[in-house]
Amino acid sequence: MQNFRKIFEGNNSAYGQLILTGETTEKGKAVGKAFIKREVIPDKLWQEHLDGKDPALGVIPINENNDCRWGCIDVDVYDLDHKKLAASIKSHKFPLIMFRSKSGGAHLFLFTTEFIPAFMMQGKLKVMAEALGYEGSEIFPKQTEILAERGDIGNFLNLPYHGGMRGLRYAMDESGNALSLEDFYTYYEQKAQTSDQVQKIIVTKEVVKKNEAFKDGPPCLNKLADEGFGEGSRNNALFNVAVFHKQANPDTWEDKVMEDNTKWMNPPLGFQEVKALLASIGKRGYDKYRCKDQPICGVCNAAKCRTKKFGVGFEEEQMPELDTLMKMNSAPPQWFLNVAGKRIELKTEQLHNPNLFAIAVLDQANVVSPIPKAKDWREVYLKPLMNNLQETEPLESLNPRFQIENLLYDYTVHRAKARTKDDILNKTAWTDEGFSYFRMEDFYAFAKRNNWELDKTKTYNLITQLKDIFVGEIRMDLKNQTPRVVKIKSMKDHGAEISQVAYQESPF
Repeated sequence: MQNFRKIFEGNNSAYGQLILTGETTEKGKAVGKAFIKREVIPDKLWQEHLDGKDPALGVIPINENNDCRWGCIDVDVYDLDHKKLAASIKSHKFPLIMFRSKSGGAHLFLFTTEFIPAFMMQGKLKVMAEALGYEGSEIFPKQTEILAERGDIGNFLNLPYHGGMRGLRYAMDESGNALSLEDFYTYYEQKAQTSDQVQKIIVTKEVVKKNEAFKDGPPCLNKLADEGFGEGSRNNALFNVAVFHKQANPDTWEDKVMEDNTKWMNPPLGFQEVKALLASIGKRGYDKYRCKDQPICGVCNAAKCRTKKFGVGFEEEQMPELDTLMKMNSAPPQWFLNVAGKRIELKTEQLHNPNLFAIAVLDQANVVSPIPKAKDWREVYLKPLMNNLQETEPLESLNPRFQIENLLYDYTVHRAKARTKDDILNKTAWTDEGFSYFRMEDFYAFAKRNNWELDKTKTYNLITQLKDIFVGEIRMDLKNQTPRVVKIKSMKDHGAEISQVAYQESPF
C-alpha cells in the first residue's frame, strides 16, 4: 500500500471520489456523481481502494505548487484493442504505462521519480496523445496552474487497481498483458522518468500528423469512419458526407461522394440512390448537416464540431475549448473552469449568462469568447459541462456559519462596548448579564464593511441557525424608543495569547 501511495502522490489538501450509479452513457461510459473532499487522504482509503471498497479513490495530480509526479492520457474508447495500442506505444518508444479504465478504455500514465512542473507534464502528454492518434483526449493534470488563493484545487482522476485484478483496472506490459499489482511496481521502476528524461522526450512533426478520414470535418464523421457507418443508416450517413465534401471540395464534391460511398458504406448505396442524394444536396438551402438523425446523433460532439473548419457553426465566431467544470458548494457557490487551457473563476450568473461569461473570460484569461444564443449556450456547452461536474465543499474558514460567528464576535467583543443599553442607538452592542444586544441593521452595515456578501434577510436567517448563540429578537426601551434588537448569548473574549517560550537575547 505504501508503494502505491508514493507512486500516485498528488495534491495533499484534497481528494476525489466517484459514486457510480450503475448506468452507462450511449457511448458506454460509466455514469456517476463526482465529489471532492477537502482533507488529506486518510490512510485507510488507500487500502480500501485496493480492497475494492466503494467509492473508488481519486487523486488530483497537480499540487499547490503547480507540480506533479504523474500525468495521464484518458483514451475514451470502449471497444479498444489494448494490444494494438500497446504495440503503438512501444513503436514510438514512449515511457507510458497503459492501464485498463473502468469503462474498458485506457489510461496512459507517465510517471516521474520527482515532482516536475505541471505545464511540462501536460505538454509532453499532449504531443504523445497526438502521435498515438488520440488528439483531443483528456489530459491529466487538467490545469498547468490552479487558483489556490481562491480555494481552487484542480480535478481528480480515479486511480487504477480498485479491487486489485478483479476490478479490471490493471496495468499492462508493453505487449498488452495484464500485470498484478506487484508486477506493476517492478514495471514502474523501469518506466518512471527523471525530470531531465521527460524534457528529452521528442515527438517529431511527421509523427504527430493525424490522418483524419474527413480532414477538418465534423468529429462525428471521423468517429464513424473509425467505427463503421452501419447498414441501417447509410443514406443519412452519406448525406452528411456529401455536405462535408460540398464545403471542403466544392469543385469535385460529387466525385468525392461517389468514392466515399464505395469506401465507407458497407454495402455501398445503389447508383440511383446516390444520384438522388446528390441532386437533393445540390439544391440551395438543402446542403445542411442532419445532426439529429442516426447515425450522426449517436456520436455527436457539438462543441468540438464548432471548432472544425467544415463543422457545424464554424462560420460563426469560434468558442474556445471548455473543459471540466468544478463547483465549490460555498454560499454563494464558486465555479472553476478550464478555458483554452487557462483556469478561470466564475460566479453562477457568469456561468449561466453567455454575455457575462465572455466578459469574465476576457478579464481573467485574455481570451475573446463569442456570445452564442442563450439556447445554444445551454444545450451545446453548459449541459455537457454539468453532466461531468465535480463538486467540492469549501474550506471550513469559508463556511458562512463560521464567518458570521467571527463577525458577531468582532462586533460584540472587539469593538468599543456600550456603557448603557441606550448606547445601542449609537450603533454599538451592549452586553449585560451574559447576553449581548444589537440592532440588526447596525450589525449588517458592519458586516458589509467587512466584505460580507449575503443580503440582510439571509444574514438574519443564518444567525437564527446558530443554536448555541442565538436567543431571539425582542423589543427594548431605548430613549423613548422601542426598536427591535437581536439577543444572543455573550461571546467570551479569548484575548491574544502570548507565547511563554523564553528566547535568548542577541548580544548585539
